[in-house]
Amino acid sequence: MRRSAAWPEAQSFDRVAEDLDRLGQLSDNKLVSSWLAGVLPQAGRHAIDLGCGTGRQAVLLAGRFEQVDAVDLSGPMIELARARRPRPNITYLHGDLQHAGQAGHYDLVLCVRTLHHVPDLHAALSHLKALVAPGGRLVVVDSYDIGPDPRWPRRLAQRLVPLRPRLHAMAGLGLAANLARRRPGTAWEIYRLTTRREWLDHRVSDRFFTRQELVRCCGTLLPRYRLDVLGGPRGIGLVWDLSY
Repeated sequence: MRRSAAWPEAQSFDRVAEDLDRLGQLSDNKLVSSWLAGVLPQAGRHAIDLGCGTGRQAVLLAGRFEQVDAVDLSGPMIELARARRPRPNITYLHGDLQHAGQAGHYDLVLCVRTLHHVPDLHAALSHLKALVAPGGRLVVVDSYDIGPDPRWPRRLAQRLVPLRPRLHAMAGLGLAANLARRRPGTAWEIYRLTTRREWLDHRVSDRFFTRQELVRCCGTLLPRYRLDVLGGPRGIGLVWDLSY
């Protein structure tokens, strides 16, 4: 297994594998799930899920494709995926996104909330593109950095308050919102998980690209790509098809 420059940062996933899997159960993003249901091919031979985590999307693909390769840089994530979401047509692989897969082999290349962890967005997108078979599709879900808040009180807070306390405060706001629409036990569990030291360490390691950087890379690499907004100011869904 080859390792890239992303390896040290990505290992933060090792310490939050169980938490991330549980949060996926508690707070599924319906908007993203609905969008994926509309853009994923209904059937095909080979698919690859890069940054598969504990296998939630891989299971979805396994219902549509004959064979699914599911790759993640975190060993504990792959172990959880193998234990909790085994399927006869899924092969879970411990490896680096930037060296995974076979060129030109996949009818679908899927990458969900992973690219903002890689050190070189252009190189990563170039590799994903190379994996797509003629007539195949690349689908990416991720988030980008929206930059300084235009409202001066929040912009000042961004400058003066370190990221970790801001993330903790955002979890508190999330708790208040969840108490209004979920059971108290569920709301509290989400808050508890998202304020654990290991989780905050993981979040601080995020390295979001800008929208300008994403558009520049896509314009160079992915002609006729489609970019959709997926909730909030920075969630995106990318679709690109490789013509025969």
